[in-house]
Amino acid sequence: MKFKIGLILLFFSFKILAQQQSQAKFNYKATYQLDYQEDSTDENSLKSETVVLYLGDGRSRYSSLGQAMKDSLENKPNPEVVRMDQYNQMTDFKYTIFKDYQNRELVLAEKIFQYSFKYKQDLNQIDWEIQSETKEILGFKVQKATGAFAGRNYIAWFAPELPFSDGPYKFSGLPGLILEISDLQNQYHFSLTIFQELDKPVSRILNLDDYKVVSQKELDQVRNDYNRDPIGAMQKAGIRFGWSEEDEAKQRKELTKKYKRRNNPIELQ
Repeated sequence: MKFKIGLILLFFSFKILAQQQSQAKFNYKATYQLDYQEDSTDENSLKSETVVLYLGDGRSRYSSLGQAMKDSLENKPNPEVVRMDQYNQMTDFKYTIFKDYQNRELVLAEKIFQYSFKYKQDLNQIDWEIQSETKEILGFKVQKATGAFAGRNYIAWFAPELPFSDGPYKFSGLPGLILEISDLQNQYHFSLTIFQELDKPVSRILNLDDYKVVSQKELDQVRNDYNRDPIGAMQKAGIRFGWSEEDEAKQRKELTKKYKRRNNPIELQ
C-alpha cells in the first residue's frame, strides 16, 4: 500500500512540475562550447558541440543546440518531420534538462527511438569549495570553485554578477552563473561563448506529461541498448529498410565502431 501511495505521489509531483514548467518563460540565454573526448583510450578523439542554457525566474532549460533545434521543429503547430540521419547529425546529446530551484529538483527528459523517458533528481548534488582565485571571462569577473560529481573532479569558474545559481548540464549551486567548467582530465570542458538577454522570452517547449517515469539507471540502460544496436531495435518495431544483406552488414559495422568509440560518458558513476 505504501508503495502504491509513493507511486501516486511521484506521479503528481511530475505532473505539478510539468504544469509549472509549461508556464515557464526564459528571458536569458547562455551559449557554451562543449569540447569532449569521445573515447577514453584515445586523446585525439576530441569532438565539439554547442550547448544552450535558457534561464528564467527560478527555472532553466539545458540541451545541446542540435536537440533544441529538433525539439523546436517537432513541437511547432505543424510539426516538421526530422529523418533519423538528420537527427543523428544534429547532436550526440539527445536529452533536455529542466532545473526547478523552488522545488530544488531537476528532470532529465529524453526520447529514445519511439519511447519517451524522464527521471527526477535533487538539484544541488555537488559540495562546492569556493577558492580565492579569480580571472576574467568575456568581460565578467569570475571566481574559482572545485567539486566532485559522478566520478569526476571539476574546476568551475562562476560570475557573481550574474545572479543565476546555474550552469551547463546538471551543474548548479554556486552564487553566480558558471561560465566555464571542466574535469581535471579536461575530457569534458564547457566554456561560455555568448550570454544574452532575449528580446522575446522563450518557452520550455516540451510537454513532459507523456514521458514515462524511470530511474537514471533504467534510462541509461535503454539508451545504451539502443546505441549498441539501433537497427535491431527498429527492425523489432517492424521498420524495414529495404537494404541488401551487404548494405545492412556495412551499416551494422559502422554503427558498432561508433558505439565502441563512445565509451567516455560525462557521468562515470
